[in-house]
Amino acid sequence: MIKNTSKLMLLACVTALLMSCNLQETTPVNVTNYKCRIMSDRNDSPVGEEVNKLVDGDVYSKYLTFNSSASIQFTTLKKCKLSSYSLVSGGDAEERDPMICVLEASNDKKTWQEIDRQKDLQFSGRNQKLSFPVSANENYKYYRLQLESNGNDILQLSEVELLAAWDNNDNTPIALFKAENRAFFTKGLVEFNNLSVQADAYHWYFKGGKPETSTAKNPKVKYESFGKYPVQLIAENKGLKDTIILNDYVNVKRKGGWNQFSYPKINFVNKTLGGNGDLYTELVPNPKELINTVCLDVCKILYRSVDEIDVLNVLDYSIEDLETISAKGGNPPHINIFFSSLYLKNKKGEMSNKDLVDEIVGVLYHELAHGYQYSPKGAGAYAGGSDFFGFLEGIADYVRLKAGYSSYEYRKVGGHWNDGYKTSAFFIDWLHTKDPDFVYKLNQTAKTIIPWSWDAATHKIFDQSTQSLWDEYQAYLIANK
Repeated sequence: MIKNTSKLMLLACVTALLMSCNLQETTPVNVTNYKCRIMSDRNDSPVGEEVNKLVDGDVYSKYLTFNSSASIQFTTLKKCKLSSYSLVSGGDAEERDPMICVLEASNDKKTWQEIDRQKDLQFSGRNQKLSFPVSANENYKYYRLQLESNGNDILQLSEVELLAAWDNNDNTPIALFKAENRAFFTKGLVEFNNLSVQADAYHWYFKGGKPETSTAKNPKVKYESFGKYPVQLIAENKGLKDTIILNDYVNVKRKGGWNQFSYPKINFVNKTLGGNGDLYTELVPNPKELINTVCLDVCKILYRSVDEIDVLNVLDYSIEDLETISAKGGNPPHINIFFSSLYLKNKKGEMSNKDLVDEIVGVLYHELAHGYQYSPKGAGAYAGGSDFFGFLEGIADYVRLKAGYSSYEYRKVGGHWNDGYKTSAFFIDWLHTKDPDFVYKLNQTAKTIIPWSWDAATHKIFDQSTQSLWDEYQAYLIANK
């Protein structure tokens, strides 16, 4: 009787184990997280808004094309059976949302099977998700999403998720990992979280780390020398292997290091020579030298280490006859800035040459601050009154003030911390009386607080609400009129 009972218990354990394994293999996962390759039939996306943003796991980034439609193709690492998919709307401009989507699947990229179609898509807000169940009968390697706007000539989308179960007949492992807190000063400990699929052995390689190799599933590694280090993981399963290498994954920052600052390649062009642009040439005979000086100075105001900066590789700077004084476009590693020679010419009779040069340099500080500052996520659109607007324009004008190209004579009672420009800049300046590193810490919160808000930032830095700090600031201004 005891022997039979033991056999029954053993059989039950084996059955449970087999059921558990089968459940694990058929549980849907977001396959776009597993080294999914993606491509679009449109090649006109701005820098930082390319099609790969659809699968970067960040709902606050986006893909944008200057077309009313786009065809997006996904190549999964292995065949999989789709059970549902999701679309996440962009962070602004709802008129750019897709209104129609058609999802197709294939195993040869020649014959495509339609598996879902949605019309009149309606997102409840910005960065909002819509999910759709599907009934796919086969495992597929390729998926294609056909998107169309409601006639708008710009189409955008933040994220696409494909929830599917991997093909049970394919035992090839997938190597994947992540780690939190992998950027720090001087030294630190990084804890790696192994996300590999269908693997039973692991080989890690940590250049610059201690240890330099490991076979543990979730190793902990010390880094004690400054630099940006790659991490490699090889996942194995019965002779089958998959490898992932993430370059510059761990960033051990040094204090300062400004002699290693990377200056951008500057493409300068004065488009109005022989006209209004001649005044700019007269006032600024060496524009590239000026731009380089301001680039470094802006970064010294915003950062404590050259290793913290999102490197700017290319800067297109143009002098043009435009009504707007100046503006910055694009994102690192490639941005563009224009400055209005028409504005400069109009100011010629009102300002001395020295004041005109100061205006050119002050505006340059403001625009380059936009080029180098971090950008908060989930803080609203770029519109007056939003947290996003107050952060961006406030920091940019604070940098100009800190550099000595603005005046306290413009500071006055009233307004709101999200008014941007001088109003927000003077508030940021006053907050340095409470913490001399405030603008540095404020800029850093754009990386650490998601979604970002002024209130979340001031609570983290001061343990106070933004409103209470603003009230203190207003009281200070009234008392010191």
